[in-house]
Amino acid sequence: MTFPGTGAPARLSLRARVLIGFSAIAAIAVIIAIAVTVTTHTYLVRQLDDRLSAFAGVAPLDSARTDRLDAPLPPQQGADARPSDVLRAFVDSSGTMTVYFAPTVDIMDAGAPVINIADLPESGNVYLDAPSTVGDEDFRVYVRTTDRGWDITALSLADVSSATQRLILIEVFGIMAMLAGLTLVAWWVIRLGIAPMGRMVDAASKIADGDLEVRLDGAGGSTETAQLADSLNAMIGTLTASLAERERSEARLREFVADASHELRTPLTTILGYSELYRRGALAKKADATDAWARTEAEASRMRRLVEDMLELAKYDAEPVLGRVEVDFADLAREVVADATAAHPHKEFTLEAIGSVSALGDPDKLRQALINVIANAAEHGGQSVAVDVSRAEDVITLAVTDDGPGMTPEMAARATERFVRGDHSRTRATGGAGLGLAITSAIVDAHGGTLTVESSQGNGTTVTITIPA
Repeated sequence: MTFPGTGAPARLSLRARVLIGFSAIAAIAVIIAIAVTVTTHTYLVRQLDDRLSAFAGVAPLDSARTDRLDAPLPPQQGADARPSDVLRAFVDSSGTMTVYFAPTVDIMDAGAPVINIADLPESGNVYLDAPSTVGDEDFRVYVRTTDRGWDITALSLADVSSATQRLILIEVFGIMAMLAGLTLVAWWVIRLGIAPMGRMVDAASKIADGDLEVRLDGAGGSTETAQLADSLNAMIGTLTASLAERERSEARLREFVADASHELRTPLTTILGYSELYRRGALAKKADATDAWARTEAEASRMRRLVEDMLELAKYDAEPVLGRVEVDFADLAREVVADATAAHPHKEFTLEAIGSVSALGDPDKLRQALINVIANAAEHGGQSVAVDVSRAEDVITLAVTDDGPGMTPEMAARATERFVRGDHSRTRATGGAGLGLAITSAIVDAHGGTLTVESSQGNGTTVTITIPA
C-alpha cells in the first residue's frame, strides 16, 4: 500500500496513525498555548513600557527627596499626594539612588527596585527588570542617561505576573480537558472503528486459508464498519455458493463426460466388433454379412445422431441464433400431435387448444422442442398423452401429460440435465441418449421461457413449457 502522491509504503497501522495524529494535535495545542502565553506576556510588558515612557519626566528634579533606599519611603505629601503606582528616582555616578516620587498605592508591599550600577547604560535609554527590596515581585524600570547620572522610572510587574499566571493556569486546565477529550475520542474511534477492522483482517486471513465458514461480527449496524461487515458477509456467502455451484458443475461435467463416453463407446464397440468379424472371415455367408452391415449402419447412425445432438447443445450454450416469426402454437401442436399419432398408433393422443395462440418464435426450433417432449411422453409414458395449449396474460403454456409410471421428484428435478434418464440402467429400452429434454430446455431458454417437469411414481409426468407472448 502506498499513500497517493508519495509512493512511500504505509508501514504504520491505522491504530498507530490515529494515536500519532491525536498526539500531534495535543503537541500543537501545547505549542499554541505557549505562543499565546509568551505573546500576551510580551504585550502586557510593552503596555507597561508605554506607561513608563509616559510617566518619565513628570516630577521635576528640584523637588527631589534625599531619602536613602534602605529606609522606609513615606507617602507623597501636599499637592503631589495623588494615587500613583509609579516610582521616580535618580541614580548618580556613585550608585546612590535618590527617590523623589514614591508610589502612593500599596507602598508597604511594593518596596523599591534594586538597581545595579553595572546594568545601567553609558548612554541612551533602556528598559530592564530589577528585583524589589520587598517581596518577590520584580520592577519594570525605564532608565534614561543624563549628564549627572540616570533618571529612573519604575512600575511593579505584579499585575503582569498575576495575569500571566492566570493565563497559564487556564491554559493548563484547558489543555488537560482537551487531552482527556482526545483520549476519549481516540478510545472511541479505536474501539468502534479500528478494532472491528482488526477483526476483519483476522477473518480475511482465515478465509484466505480456506475457511469459508467465517462470518464477521458487528454486521447489521449503521456504521461504516458494520456496513463493510455486511458486504463482506454477503461476499463470503456468494463466494461459498459459487464454489458449491462450481463443485456441482464439475460433478455434472464429469458425469456428462462419462455418459457421453459410454454412449459413444457402445456404437463404436459394435462397429469395431463387426469389422473384426469381417476381417477374420467370420461373415462368409451373405445373410450374415448383410445383417452385420445393417447393424453397423444402425450404430453409426445412432452415433451420428448423438454427435449432432451434442453439437446442437453446444450451439445453444454458445449463442443460439433464432429466426423469429409469428408462430401459432395451437397449429404447431396439432401438427406435432398428428405426426406422433402416426408414429405411435397404439397410443392415444388428445389435444386441447382454444382459439389462436400466437407469439414470436423460431417455428423449427419450437417444433423440435414440442416433438421431443411428446415423443418422450409416448415412449416412456402410459397409453395416453394429453397436450394442452393455453394463454394466460402474456404467457403461452404448453403442457404435455402422460399416465406412465412417473419418476421420483429428485429425478424429475434433474430431467432436463444431459444424459439423464428415468432409470440408471443405461439401456436402449428406455429410450435415447438422454439429450431430448436437455435440447428442449435449451430451446425454451433461448426463447426466454421456462421448462418444468412435475412427476411422482405411479402418477405419470407433466412437462410444462411457458413462452413469453
